Amino acid sequence: MAKKSKGNILVICAHSDDQVIGAGGALAKYAKEGYDIHTLIMSFGESVKPHFKREVISKIRVKESQRANKILGGKGLTFLGLKELKFEEDFARRNISENFKSLILKMNPVKIFTHSNDDAHPDHRATLRIVLKAYKRLRLTCELYTFEVWHLFNIKKRNKPKLVVDTTETFSKKIAALKAFKSQIKLSSFYNYFVLNNFFYFLIYIKDFMNGLKYKSRFAEVFYKIR
Repeated sequence: MAKKSKGNILVICAHSDDQVIGAGGALAKYAKEGYDIHTLIMSFGESVKPHFKREVISKIRVKESQRANKILGGKGLTFLGLKELKFEEDFARRNISENFKSLILKMNPVKIFTHSNDDAHPDHRATLRIVLKAYKRLRLTCELYTFEVWHLFNIKKRNKPKLVVDTTETFSKKIAALKAFKSQIKLSSFYNYFVLNNFFYFLIYIKDFMNGLKYKSRFAEVFYKIR
């Protein structure tokens, strides 16, 4: 007999690997504990490979995301297909606000994870603004947390309410899920493949290791509660 779900956890991110970078260990842990993990991705991230046709890279991104989602133990995976760097304009132009809100209501999440306003990428900040508007209009009461993708340390938020998740047992799943995104690996030269890609994994290792060191575990992910 299948175990009863402890509830739905929804992660809303801009690009197909953001949720793994920012929350992969925590999502894998929650899935292991019996929560249903649902991921809503705003775009296909096709601008990373401009020499590919949009339809081609979109299919690749979906397949990679499905593989990563399976590794983390996730359930649902939804793409909105918004145009990068123009999320809010495209969101309004396509009039998908009601569909977006319906998706959230249908999932009835106990927790929502999304981007931080401190992230440098404009798509990350736009995603947060869209989520906050929906949260307010739907009068949601679930916990809303933010994660950071590229900041190693955040001095500004050290006194804000935090959720610290010990990811020692699931860090390896996070790395395995990241490796599913092969189309994002730089292959143009020996330097790109062996130096830049390994440096990327090293940064993730350092961030989660330092969080773990601070909160007395081997690895940890830290989230900031904004609602």
